[in-house]
Amino acid sequence: MFDNLIRNLRSILSFTEEELAYFLSLMEIRTFKKYEKIVRIGEPVNYVYYIDKGLVRYYGETDGKEQTFRVFRENMWVSEYAAFLTRQPSMVCIEALEDTTLFRMHFDKMQESYNKAKIFERLGRKMAEALFINEVQMTTQRRLKSPEIRYLELLQNDPEIMRRVPLKYIASLLGIEPESLSRIRKRTSKVKGQ
Repeated sequence: MFDNLIRNLRSILSFTEEELAYFLSLMEIRTFKKYEKIVRIGEPVNYVYYIDKGLVRYYGETDGKEQTFRVFRENMWVSEYAAFLTRQPSMVCIEALEDTTLFRMHFDKMQESYNKAKIFERLGRKMAEALFINEVQMTTQRRLKSPEIRYLELLQNDPEIMRRVPLKYIASLLGIEPESLSRIRKRTSKVKGQ
């Protein structure tokens, strides 16, 4: 049941069997139906999640309009991490884009693990570092690269996301309207066909 999670954890740090067993004992399993909310705007964020199966969207709302910031899939960790750490209400929503199975850990359990052994503090630090690096890269790409370049990179680097995520969310992820994405797709398919 925990095979993917164990592989993920071992790719980050070297855990003993005892450490893994302890960490896994702190996790709960939850399933969410397609389009079910995992985290809602304005609500407390008590959990960090590991995606065992499925796909989730991380988005915010401005003037009633949704803006997709990220899409997460199997073997990825997700949370509204700033709200999780600061114990503030969430500024974003996280929803399942497919039927999704998650392992989750409560904030209090994570703090407990930090006090149990240094390796869990290192794990928390490595996860925070990875989230920070990813956030900086996403912000930099959005500012320095055109939507067309970002689309082509997404297509090349993560074609599975392109197959699984509705185009309106891909457009939002790229910071453009669906009509603009349609034009980019048409233009890039003509270039590929030549």
